[in-house]
Amino acid sequence: MRVWQTPRSFSNWAVVLADMAREKVGRGPETLRFNTRDGLVIECPNRAGARVPIYEIFAEDCYHFEWFLGPLAGQPLEVLDVGGQIGTFACRLAQLEAKATIRTYEPSPTSASVLRRNVERNHFGDRITVVEEALAATVGTAELDDNEGGSGTNSLVGAQGSSGATVTVATTTFDAAVAALPGPPNVVKIDCEGGEYDLVAASSPESWAAVERLVIEYHKVPGHSWNELQSWFGGVGLTVQHEEALGEDLGVVWLSREPLARLAA
Repeated sequence: MRVWQTPRSFSNWAVVLADMAREKVGRGPETLRFNTRDGLVIECPNRAGARVPIYEIFAEDCYHFEWFLGPLAGQPLEVLDVGGQIGTFACRLAQLEAKATIRTYEPSPTSASVLRRNVERNHFGDRITVVEEALAATVGTAELDDNEGGSGTNSLVGAQGSSGATVTVATTTFDAAVAALPGPPNVVKIDCEGGEYDLVAASSPESWAAVERLVIEYHKVPGHSWNELQSWFGGVGLTVQHEEALGEDLGVVWLSREPLARLAA
């Protein structure tokens, strides 16, 4: 699939394919550079876990931005991005929406460093703020399972277990993140590998009052399920508009305060 996606999505496709192939035999460069057909330049560690979100967003439009934003497109957007990884979501949204201001939280030191470089490389420093913290139930510190390769599957220890490679990271709450914004958020994205249950349960309904759109990836965590999140969000006026299952107790859900048109297949 990547062989045919790469030429369609990236102008330097030949170099990208060659460097990925060389990585498989231990001779590839440490960093990959993707020149997108839309003009963005995204770099990432030459590791599978770091590359996946680049293809999901630029080759597959996994967030369905145009449909998801709907009437909000072109308006001033205050966006809270929970789980920024290397910045693909934040940079793509900033490119599509010139009036969007984005505050993105990424606790992994490696991923946050790459994220900052991608923000600056694409001249979004005035609209994207990078915060090197995890969102959790409390303000403090926690252990992050971090492979130091820019992976999109790094998680707080306790959310999905641990591989043994951990780093201590700062944590904050959803309420505190909302309070740090210049204005109430109207768009929220959450992809924090199992941490979504604790951070949502600890948040106040008041922090969600202005949120018009939410896209969230939920994960398999013992004792939790998507049903509890769906019920919580329903209580603050956000209802499911579209769901995509990715595996057992794993999926992405789009929610809105107003009904959206059916997403075309």
